[in-house]
Amino acid sequence: MKLTRLNYDSSWLWELNDLKILVDPWFSPSQVDFFPWFSEQFHVTPQPQISEFPKPDLIFISNPFTDHCNKETLLSLADDIPLYANNRVLKKVSKWNHFKTLLSIEAAPIKIEEIQPTSFLDLVHSAFLISSDKGNLLYAPHGCKFQNLPKAHIFLTTLTTFHLPFWLGGTVNLGEAMALENFKKCEAEWLLSTHDEQKRGKGLIEKIAKKTYASPSQNPRIKSLKMGESFLI
Repeated sequence: MKLTRLNYDSSWLWELNDLKILVDPWFSPSQVDFFPWFSEQFHVTPQPQISEFPKPDLIFISNPFTDHCNKETLLSLADDIPLYANNRVLKKVSKWNHFKTLLSIEAAPIKIEEIQPTSFLDLVHSAFLISSDKGNLLYAPHGCKFQNLPKAHIFLTTLTTFHLPFWLGGTVNLGEAMALENFKKCEAEWLLSTHDEQKRGKGLIEKIAKKTYASPSQNPRIKSLKMGESFLI
């Protein structure tokens, strides 16, 4: 298992079972939610060029939001790369008429299971269990709230708290305390932080959001990789 962090948001290149899996690529300068006056966020570090990393065997998109499912970035990728996602993402991407192959995660050549929140109002806090020959990976980019979690070797989740009023979604990123609680629940050997970029924002959301970023951890099992750095197990 080789996991390479492509940016400080939640874009990764996972190498599992001899497959190169591009995850949640967002490399355009900014992403907009609905309208720029509502929310626009900007990367604060230069983003990788697609030519800088090998062509992926497949693309996996975890969420339909523009910082995970970024149209500008995805349309710059070759149209013959198969893309796997849940139905909400597939419905969105299919409207672009770009990718030749759009399939559900159940059809992926590597086992991907989505653990969905019990509340139909919660569209954010899913977790994905990815199973490989070398071990399991649990990916919860916004954090998750489950009584029990499957066991995993590596847990990828946010350490950042991003809180909005309840009528705008409430706490979107669940933060460090929930990450550590879930780290124990899934009995992972390693926690890799993701979706923690301190982006520059503008618009209504930026004015009302309350953000808390975690300090560097002293726990050697909790890793915050640098951009372009790989974790090998």
